[in-house]
Amino acid sequence: MVRRDLVARKVSRAATWLDDAAMLLSRPFEEYQQQPRDRDLAAFYLMLGIQECIDIAAHWVADEGWGSPDDAAGAFDVLADRGVIEHPLANVLHGAVGLRNRIAHGYARLDHERIHAEATGGLTALRGFLSKVSEALDVGER
Repeated sequence: MVRRDLVARKVSRAATWLDDAAMLLSRPFEEYQQQPRDRDLAAFYLMLGIQECIDIAAHWVADEGWGSPDDAAGAFDVLADRGVIEHPLANVLHGAVGLRNRIAHGYARLDHERIHAEATGGLTALRGFLSKVSEALDVGER
């Protein structure tokens, strides 16, 4: 059985990280690009928010005994296969896992223009995941 108290804390933390990233990413690209420290901080906040979402998915799959996904993105597939989230959302979350990996393994190779351009859609998908989790487990939203 999924530990609702743990998931509620993780949902709240993830939402906070995503809000912090959104605040920095909401600036026009030229301004965003000229502030390397804020730009890197936005990427770091995104990484933390994505990691919390991955942790929630992995926790849920493990707690329900639904097997062991091959990788972090696979936990979203399991949740989609079980009807917790939709398959298109799981596919978008695969991209978020890839971004988390790129951020974690080196800022120098990050395409900050792409992160900025795709931020709105990516943040919407991540927040959509948190909303689905909150609804499914009745843990409330932040």
